[in-house]
Amino acid sequence: MNPHTPGNPDLEKLFFELFEAYNDTIFRFVYFQLRSREQALDITQEVFMNTWRYLAQGKQLENPEAFLYRSARNAVIDFYKKKKSLSLDGLMEDGFEPGGDDELNLHLKQGDLNLIAEAVRMLDPKDQQILLLRYTEELPIEEIAEQFGKSTNAMTVQIHRIIQKLKKIYETTYGR
Repeated sequence: MNPHTPGNPDLEKLFFELFEAYNDTIFRFVYFQLRSREQALDITQEVFMNTWRYLAQGKQLENPEAFLYRSARNAVIDFYKKKKSLSLDGLMEDGFEPGGDDELNLHLKQGDLNLIAEAVRMLDPKDQQILLLRYTEELPIEEIAEQFGKSTNAMTVQIHRIIQKLKKIYETTYGR
């Protein structure tokens, strides 16, 4: 029997370990972008089905977490391409907190979270995803860099630039 064919106990064990370890985080990642529990469940299932197919073809996962996040990100992009619209409704209301990074601290009043959510929606989708991974999922910059195929230094610079864009959008749009 081929060690990478379905029915192989080692392959099944690896897959179920990945599922147990990452199912919740992948679901949250997708949910925060779609704001639909049903769609997030469907896409999460699709991500793990694609992972199973990948493993069953005999391919190895160098970094399973990065692979799963990249697959989830691509599935969300495909979903929005089909819908022809992109929205991260309620990102701030559901846990995106600018605290924890002095650079992102906008000295906000309580009512400003909705305005920041609007400002985040004005960023391009890739920038939105990077902010989501960094500040909602709290992934280390090294892991985000790996997912986007960049060096840690390049990702640090990119995050800094995204934050600067967000601040400018916020200040220009809302005069704060």
